[in-house]
Amino acid sequence: MSESTQPGDSAGVSVAAASGPLHRALAPLAHMAAFAYGMGVSARNSLWDANIRTPTSVGIPVISVGNVSVGGTGKTPFVRWCVEVLQASGHHPVIALRGYGARDGVSDEAEEFRAMLPGVPVAVGADRVASIARARAADQRIDCAVLDDAFQHRQIARDLDIVLVDAGRPAINGALLPAGWLREPARALRRANMVIVTRATCIDPILAAQIERLHGAPPAAWTRHAWTRVERFGAGGRDMPLAALDGAHLVVATALARPEAFVADVAAHGGRIAGDFRFRDHHAFTSHDVETIAARARATGAAVICSGKDWAKLSRLVHEPAGVEWLVVRAGMAYLDGEAGVRAALSGVVPGLTRP
Repeated sequence: MSESTQPGDSAGVSVAAASGPLHRALAPLAHMAAFAYGMGVSARNSLWDANIRTPTSVGIPVISVGNVSVGGTGKTPFVRWCVEVLQASGHHPVIALRGYGARDGVSDEAEEFRAMLPGVPVAVGADRVASIARARAADQRIDCAVLDDAFQHRQIARDLDIVLVDAGRPAINGALLPAGWLREPARALRRANMVIVTRATCIDPILAAQIERLHGAPPAAWTRHAWTRVERFGAGGRDMPLAALDGAHLVVATALARPEAFVADVAAHGGRIAGDFRFRDHHAFTSHDVETIAARARATGAAVICSGKDWAKLSRLVHEPAGVEWLVVRAGMAYLDGEAGVRAALSGVVPGLTRP
């Protein structure tokens, strides 16, 4: 556990700099490392920009969803939305992702997609050309692909390159890793076909102007993160309305890139936080972790709440809830503006999409 905000937790509190993942005291080293990292990124990108390296076609239309910063920009709900739009028009997409920390084709993101989109093939592997080929060999109905977290994965050719920018932590006016949150310079937005703002509460003209300056066009759409339902495991059955979270005592368990956003959503739904256990993104939960979390829940008379991504790993360990109720949030996204334009872009790549 890398961080716990509850008083008395033995792990203590780790404080990261607001401008990047490292502590403020490490800023001089972080900027030196960022300079070296940036040189490597520029050298790699120059090979693609000069056509010294060229992307490989997989033989079907490809839609890429990615970002220029690290961590939770809402790629999973956006990929899910794209897949559902394609399915509604009779298409058979495959989702292709690297699967950070995957073992034998199993990763937290992949398992969440399989839970939320049953029947949709999920191809996991660093070599996405090969993983898509294997998926197509196994299912000849596949006629398009959606790449999750692939803006920097330039080995595979794509027909539509979508980049997401998180309104809560845009990062585009910051530094490269590890001094800031950027995977590559924000000017890389010029490569994208469209930029979409996620986790927005309104249309922000200042952020829109920043994106237009870097990308060459204003954001194509603005979306917000939306919890759709809560599944319950343990003492109380399988489903509960979101309104039931209001006033509920909850222990939060996360292994996310931006746990603070999830915790804020719990509070926004009226949850009373009785414990807050934060693990590193993609953390491999252990039985000890589960028991520690459950013990806090039992001691405070609370339920445990987690994301669908985290439940994909936790579910393999929570065999006997022992009176603890585990609540799993299923999230999606909703448009504030620009949905028609995004659908039109998808239709330009995969013809025949139905109107909403």
